[in-house]
Amino acid sequence: MVDSEHQWMLLERPFLKSLLGRWTASDHRKVVGLGVVDLYYHLVREYALRLAKDDFLDRCDRIAREVYLHKVTLAPGLRRFIADLRRRQVPLGLASSSPQAWVDLVLARFRLRPSFRAVATGDETPGRTKPAPDLYLLAARRLKVRPGDCLAVEDSDFGVRAAKEAGMTCVGLRSGKNDEQELSRADWEARGFAALGYRSLISRLKAA
Repeated sequence: MVDSEHQWMLLERPFLKSLLGRWTASDHRKVVGLGVVDLYYHLVREYALRLAKDDFLDRCDRIAREVYLHKVTLAPGLRRFIADLRRRQVPLGLASSSPQAWVDLVLARFRLRPSFRAVATGDETPGRTKPAPDLYLLAARRLKVRPGDCLAVEDSDFGVRAAKEAGMTCVGLRSGKNDEQELSRADWEARGFAALGYRSLISRLKAA
């Protein structure tokens, strides 16, 4: 919904480089879509991070507030996409690996909370954020729909893997800032929300 990964990379890279001695764009691509707690354990396991968990989460929270309150912008076409689906009474859910506090910053800032009938966040599935399917399964339960009747829109490899593992149809969203992400597991790809009008979605789903 917002260009968070690009903004995170700009602020997170010097932070993680200071902790680990190195952090490249390639390293960042490997963790796009991970929840912050899962990121911490990944860094401990793969990069021998020694910072205490609480300290790490506190410093990430400070970065998050800067990212979500001041840096991110809405994806072009998102409001029109959401309005079109709501007008047609299509129930919308949000499944994010981020903690609820961070998700709430975005929903409040852009006044999007009323758009979603269900929200599932990373702190509700500790240790099982994307690419695990748990967040999508939780969102589907809250929407009271079968996962197989859901269409997920994802812009990261981990997100696509999570949606497909949950049994959902998934469209891989290209934003112009995630071309390095592997989205081949998606059922198809779209270039921005402008390519995701209701009629085109229905046509694609009927053809699937």
